[in-house]
Amino acid sequence: MQSTKMSTKQKYGEIEENPIGLPEKYCKTIVNQLNEDIASSYILFLQLRKQHAIIKGPDWKHIHDTLGEYSNYIGKQAEELSERLSVLGGLPISDPSKFKDLAYVEFEGNDMLDLRRMLENDLHSVQKVIDAFRDRIKNASENNDYGTEHMLKGIIFEYEEMADRLEHYLAKESLERSITSN
Repeated sequence: MQSTKMSTKQKYGEIEENPIGLPEKYCKTIVNQLNEDIASSYILFLQLRKQHAIIKGPDWKHIHDTLGEYSNYIGKQAEELSERLSVLGGLPISDPSKFKDLAYVEFEGNDMLDLRRMLENDLHSVQKVIDAFRDRIKNASENNDYGTEHMLKGIIFEYEEMADRLEHYLAKESLERSITSN
């Protein structure tokens, strides 16, 4: 078997000149931030897919469908963020072993948790993403990066909708266990 030497055109973490004329210093910052968002998105995606597959209980079907919908959206949104990094002159994180170190959300683990606990974990993670996106939007606006700002404003709206729906699921009347525990 003949070995082929691979040449690297760009290393992860390096910023190339971008076609939209944004300063390299800003692009380095926003690329790093968006990579944190991508890593966090993939962790949340995997958590939601796990829950989607294992959920049980009287409300299982509706919540199962909702978690599947959320994970699909988050996967598409992570791809959109990755494509934006390319425009900004960067490379998206693609090494799953590095996601945990870069992400600001935590994976709840492989175990099946109480339904309420899983949804609380999801809500907390979604809220962290919303907070991070608000910072990114402000940073993009201050640096005249209207493309990133516009993209994130569309994404944050969907995350806010997720947070609202998750909060509704967690209302005291929502899940039977919570009614008896308070």
